[in-house]
Amino acid sequence: MSHWPQARGANRLISLAAAILAVLAALGTLFAHHRSITALASKNQAILLQSRATDTYNAYEAKQIRFNIYRALISTDLVRDAKIRKQLEGAAATETESAPSVLEQAKLLERQAASEDERSQSVMKSYEMLQYAAASFQIAIVLVSISALVAARYLLPIVGILGTLGLALLAMGLAQGG
Repeated sequence: MSHWPQARGANRLISLAAAILAVLAALGTLFAHHRSITALASKNQAILLQSRATDTYNAYEAKQIRFNIYRALISTDLVRDAKIRKQLEGAAATETESAPSVLEQAKLLERQAASEDERSQSVMKSYEMLQYAAASFQIAIVLVSISALVAARYLLPIVGILGTLGLALLAMGLAQGG
């Protein structure tokens, strides 16, 4: 009869360990899903910024082409009217003056796209780390449950190792991503 209170106390500790591991697994999964959404949002933003950069580069190239067309027309004798020549020269000047700012805007958008892409990759690494942490906690829950069912304590050190590993992975995953 004296064995019964001892077993009951051990079962309480095992139940408490399983509950703590379950909460940690749930938190790991929650944070992992959040990181997954953040990584996707960053990747989408990178794609949008890259698309805008491409459009802006195309606008820059269009300005350069228009400038070259205006200069070619001016350099030929096709346009003899002084008023039209002056308009073409003004248009060419406008295109060449506005082109550098368009090019700078395209470069800025490209840098922002690269930054968002790097952020997405960093957050994805954090997501993976958090997934490993959640898996470690879940495996520990299974082992602690088996330990309780068969009244075998030899699995508890493995549970401790997996729980510690899960905590380390959880901390690294949280520290790694943005």
